[in-house]
Amino acid sequence: MASIEALRTQIRRADAAYRNGDPILSDSEYDNLEAELRALAPYAPELTYPGGGTALLSLDNCSLQDWYDYIKITPAVVVQPKIDGIAIAIRYKAGLITDAWTRSGKCILDLVKEVSAIPNVINAGGDIEIHGELYGTTLGKSQTDAAQAARANRSGGRKLTFTAYRLYGATGTESTSLDTISRLGINVVDSLLCTKPKEVLKVYNEWLDGRRFATYPCDGVVAKVHDHSTQAALGTSNRAPFWALALKR
Repeated sequence: MASIEALRTQIRRADAAYRNGDPILSDSEYDNLEAELRALAPYAPELTYPGGGTALLSLDNCSLQDWYDYIKITPAVVVQPKIDGIAIAIRYKAGLITDAWTRSGKCILDLVKEVSAIPNVINAGGDIEIHGELYGTTLGKSQTDAAQAARANRSGGRKLTFTAYRLYGATGTESTSLDTISRLGINVVDSLLCTKPKEVLKVYNEWLDGRRFATYPCDGVVAKVHDHSTQAALGTSNRAPFWALALKR
């Protein structure tokens, strides 16, 4: 087992490479490092998120049939594009944006305030946390531009946009959560509601053929259980939810 200091060094090096647009670890490898460090040193600074924010989980990759076999139910699911950018979280308090961070926990509040698709003020009270994808609009540079901007915490002239996919802590369904976000004036991801596995597979194959989600720079599709109470029952691991998966090429 690696020492605490060795784990911290590996995480910092991987985080720097990721934010530079040249990742040296896969999401699962990075998450495994974080989990190992959390078990040994749960208050290590590399695990601290701005403002006490929540960690952004990754998605498991497996076949659709293996996923259904694992969860042992066939619930309604939403299928969405897996946008090729960087996952970020945004928090509003009393309608004002107060925090923003990446999956690694880096504060990027200055950067998101420069992104026109992310309002600095919304018409809502209380604390609201929104998760989504920050990505570049230049062809072929969607992830690289976002990662480099996050590293600098400035757009640096890069053309960036944002699409939300989760309202953290929401109850109800994925559809109602996205409707809530949309009413706040924030772009939300396209979603298709599927009630049968063959419908999910159909959407996936349409994406493979270029007939679905063509307006997004995406490297796969995401399937998520639609009902939030079912999501809660299925739970999450320390790195990924059991109620969702990514389907890639």
